[in-house]
Amino acid sequence: MFVEVNNQRIEVDKESLYLGNMQIEDIAQIKGLESLPNLKSLNLFNNRISTIKNLDMCHNLEKLNLYGNNIEEIAKLDKLINLRILYLSENRIKEIKELDHLKALENLSLEDNRIEKIQGLSNLKNLKKLNLYGNVIRTIEGLGSLDSLIELRIGDNPIPNEVLKQCGGIDKRGYARDPQKFVAYCNN
Repeated sequence: MFVEVNNQRIEVDKESLYLGNMQIEDIAQIKGLESLPNLKSLNLFNNRISTIKNLDMCHNLEKLNLYGNNIEEIAKLDKLINLRILYLSENRIKEIKELDHLKALENLSLEDNRIEKIQGLSNLKNLKKLNLYGNVIRTIEGLGSLDSLIELRIGDNPIPNEVLKQCGGIDKRGYARDPQKFVAYCNN
């Protein structure tokens, strides 16, 4: 199977498609994506995509990598109910939303965005890894329902040190020493 992007034929590697660093501005530029309903992994990192769209037909997708694009809003992912891994780091996202239907999600990366508030995660009961490093988050909230969380990267945010200490602290790379203490903090 092949897709065409910018007049270039790209082979689909089994159930994975790698389209990183291809100057893609719109997912609609990927001709043939609609004929890949069994696609499991789609890598669109380091492109120029500003809007998430045209992925409805990829309902078997388990991994979506949109790292390093120009995305401002999380949207139109509700059909991707099998998604387990979602990378949205290094975009322009200000708000965590539209993830309610992604109940299988285990790994969510939102590093280096413009997020001010932790919200919109309450339905993600299977979430094990959450990366919020390098945003503008000031308070610890919105993590109370994440009982499966085993890895939380929350450093490089303007969260007061006293609050981080109450939650068990973070290491030099910004990882929570005990993610479940952050979850418990949100339930108090």
